[in-house]
Amino acid sequence: MKKNKYIFLFSSVIAMQLFVSCNEDSIDKDNVPIPYESIGGYENSDEIAKDHLVTKFSFDGNIADSKNGITGGVATDVTYEAGIKGEAYKGSPTAFIAYNNVSSSVINVKSISVSMWIKTETHTGGAQSLFMLPKKTDFWGNIFSLIEQSNSNTSMFLKNHIQKDVTPSIPWAGQFPEHNGDNILKNMYGAWKHVVWTYNGTSSTYSIYIDGVKLDLPATISKRYASDPLTGGGPYGELANSEVSKFIIGGYQQHLGAPWGNADGWMLHYTGLMDEFRIYDVALADNEVTALYKLEKDNR
Repeated sequence: MKKNKYIFLFSSVIAMQLFVSCNEDSIDKDNVPIPYESIGGYENSDEIAKDHLVTKFSFDGNIADSKNGITGGVATDVTYEAGIKGEAYKGSPTAFIAYNNVSSSVINVKSISVSMWIKTETHTGGAQSLFMLPKKTDFWGNIFSLIEQSNSNTSMFLKNHIQKDVTPSIPWAGQFPEHNGDNILKNMYGAWKHVVWTYNGTSSTYSIYIDGVKLDLPATISKRYASDPLTGGGPYGELANSEVSKFIIGGYQQHLGAPWGNADGWMLHYTGLMDEFRIYDVALADNEVTALYKLEKDNR
């Protein structure tokens, strides 16, 4: 009887060990990380048009361009706060970043997409510059984005600038697609907003997207011409930057010193937050912009 009792206890111990072992195997299998669901066929934001991404600033405690398209940066009065992914650039009335070197991959863009996250408040006294690709021989730069003073607490008057310097020159070499009046950008202040604007040099078409959604623009803004179309002006065509020198985030070329003069009083530094600033040498497709917005928002 005692022998049978020992056999029963031994069998119970073996069975318990097998049960625990099986459970551990099950737990290990259950703990395998579950892959993220792809968005638009992409696993992370850097997969989107990856061969056309010429510059990318993530501002995770530094001012480096991970694509090395823009280098030699010096930050003035720049700090960092929590961003949409990691940390973000924090501007102020005196903050900006000056970069000395711009690669040909940036200078020679024929088409372009500029993508960034911004979080800012309304301001007075002039126009704040988000970024600028300067031009040594001109008051204005080559490519840049400005936030004008707004009379609304929610709507943003945004100006973007593109350049086509060719020989012989064209009448409308520098152009300002503007978002004001009926096309002012709604609900842009006090929260993170994803802004992407593109110019397609093949179709001479300008587009803008807010939080992954393409805005419906009139032809007077979206279609770009080399001169007045009412007098026979043809399509604007591919971009052509000239006399490029340096690059600036959060200010104007006039804030960089020589060869430019002093900044005018209305030329303001960007005072808000900025994150995940990107430049592509193509006009992104609608689905690519939507995927970029969703992936970055998902911290990917």
